[in-house]
Amino acid sequence: MTDLKPDRTFIMESRLEQFMRESNLIEREIDLDLSQNVMIGRLNPNDLDAAKAALDKKDQFTERWVLGLHSLVGRYLKASWIGKWRDCDVRIGNYFPPSPSDVPILMKKFVERLPKLNSWEAHNQFEAIHPFQDLNGRVGRLIWLAKVVDEGCRLRLPFLHEYYYQTLAHEERDAPTNQ
Repeated sequence: MTDLKPDRTFIMESRLEQFMRESNLIEREIDLDLSQNVMIGRLNPNDLDAAKAALDKKDQFTERWVLGLHSLVGRYLKASWIGKWRDCDVRIGNYFPPSPSDVPILMKKFVERLPKLNSWEAHNQFEAIHPFQDLNGRVGRLIWLAKVVDEGCRLRLPFLHEYYYQTLAHEERDAPTNQ
C-alpha cells in the first residue's frame, strides 16, 4: 500500500490570501472595504510567502521551519526579536505561558511530536507554549494550516475566527510541562 500525502498545491494563492486576511482579522489588523462597507483583515508584507512556506514540505516540522514562519510573518516589523524564541515573559489574558528559559526545550519536544499531532493538538500545544514575544497566533494558525492540509481537509473560509477562539477556550486548561 502506498502512503499518499495530500497535494498542497490545490490551495490557490487566492485561498491563502483569504486565509491570511482572516488570520490577521483575529489580530484586529483591519482594512475597510468601502465598496461593501465591511472590515477585512489586512494583508501584511510577506504574509503570502509565510503561508506558502507553511505548506512547503522540504523543511517542515523542524524548529528552523517554525522560526522561519515567524521571520516571514514578522519581517515587516523590523524588530530584533523576530525569528527568535522569546526571552521575556508574556501574558495572554489570564494565562501565563511557560518561562522563556523553558521555551527552547519545549519547542524541541513540540517539533518532535508535531508529525504525530492532529491540527487541533498542534495548534493548541503551540499556543500554550507561546514561544515568541509576539505573532504567536499567526504562526500557530500557519502550523494549523499545514497540519489541516496534511490531514487532507478542504480549507473552507471564512471559518477561522470562530474556530480559533473555540479551540483556545477548550485548550486553556492544559498547559505544557517541561517533562
